[in-house]
Amino acid sequence: MKLNPSQKQKVKVFIPKHSGSSAFWWVLQRVSGFLVFLFVLFHMIVNHYLTLLMDTDAHPELEEGIASFAAVQWKMQNPLYFWISILFVVFLMLHMLNGFRMVVLDIATGHSFRKLIGILLLLIGVLAVIYAFTLNSTVLSLG
Repeated sequence: MKLNPSQKQKVKVFIPKHSGSSAFWWVLQRVSGFLVFLFVLFHMIVNHYLTLLMDTDAHPELEEGIASFAAVQWKMQNPLYFWISILFVVFLMLHMLNGFRMVVLDIATGHSFRKLIGILLLLIGVLAVIYAFTLNSTVLSLG
């Protein structure tokens, strides 16, 4: 099917200039949102329901409650729990900052401002992940 010039012009209006990049960030937003949902579900089940069912005689670190420092240290000793908590922060920051970026890109008009916001959000995300990793490692090392 061949398009005439007026049809080509109409098609150009609906296709973003960088449709590959835009599509990537759109899909990433949906995937990261689903993963954040799964991580929240995991967090709720492991931290608030399974630990309530555990025997405090067998696990004395749970005597002070499921949110005590000793209980958190005990959970962090499991490498799976440790890495899932890190991935939770990674995907949460990715989803949150990408969503904020999308809103800014919808509103902002200047290329320089968009680039500055992108760099700033990337820096915030990297610092948040480094902080989460450092915090989890510190909690683990104190045990």
